[in-house]
Amino acid sequence: MPRRAVNRSTEPTPERRENEDSLLVLGPVALLVVLCGLFYYKWGSAAAAIAGVRATGGWSGTAAALTTGNALWASMFYFRRIWIALAFGLVIAATVRAFVSPRRVVALFGRAHSIRSQVVWGLSGAPLMLCSCCVTPVFQSVYETGVRLSSALTLMLASPGLNPAALLLTFLLFPAKIGWARLGGALAVAILLPPILERVSGLSHAAAPLVGDLLERNERPTMREAAWSFVQALGDVALRTIPLIVVGVVLSSLVMPWSLRLSTGGPVVVALVAALAVVVALPTFFELPLAIVLVSAGSPGAAAAMLVAGPIVNLPSLMILGRQTRPKVAAGLAAGVWLIAVVAGLSVS
Repeated sequence: MPRRAVNRSTEPTPERRENEDSLLVLGPVALLVVLCGLFYYKWGSAAAAIAGVRATGGWSGTAAALTTGNALWASMFYFRRIWIALAFGLVIAATVRAFVSPRRVVALFGRAHSIRSQVVWGLSGAPLMLCSCCVTPVFQSVYETGVRLSSALTLMLASPGLNPAALLLTFLLFPAKIGWARLGGALAVAILLPPILERVSGLSHAAAPLVGDLLERNERPTMREAAWSFVQALGDVALRTIPLIVVGVVLSSLVMPWSLRLSTGGPVVVALVAALAVVVALPTFFELPLAIVLVSAGSPGAAAAMLVAGPIVNLPSLMILGRQTRPKVAAGLAAGVWLIAVVAGLSVS
């Protein structure tokens, strides 16, 4: 799908304004419908998981399919677990890209960096509860609307990192100090790290922010045009994310078995587990059984590092981030998450 850059020096024409006003209803309604479906799916399964833990006092699932099988089997298992959430992520990204006016998004959330904006984007991402792979298409579309890199990164990191159900389950299943270490580490990664990466990389906005096809036309769009614009956006987002997700998941599946072989030891083991946790791809809640194994092996610090770094970022999301922005942004994020996970792990060791 051809990309069209926004001409920031040109004010919207009256016809463009009239066209955008017609999308003020279509865009938010379409996005609201998709988000309602996502919340029903994610929050329903989260409520069931929490109820199960409260009833039994423990976690009944395991991560054996990810840690003991071969890479191909583990990758297939991973996609069987996340495909519905990934579909939601792609549809949300396509809806934003096709129907939501970038000018309206920037006007609503602002372009200036502030702690307030970081908190707003964090609160926007946390309820999505999408895993790191599934939220990357959403990051891609939001970033392309002209939102600051730090804000788009906060949305991307808050969805898996500040997942309310995952945080609650952590406090239910582990000692309080591990729960607080995870919460503190996730807040540091999602709220504090993105502005640092933006400043260090010197990249604040997308080089050529894009707009949906409907906003490039002066005539009032028909339903057929709206549907076709959405299909084009969905295809473009899928082609730019799914291949990298597949490659990243397969590569991370080769690394996954090592995450439990380093189960005892001191700071060195915490650092190694944190490094592995940065790259492995985990479905939602699968960091919990891995951390349970690490705690039972006598390494609570490694468990805390896994809980912080495991869900919040992985090799597929880092690959997509590096292509969408710059490789040094992805490398900086990986290093920052690793460092914060190590600090969180050492705080409970």
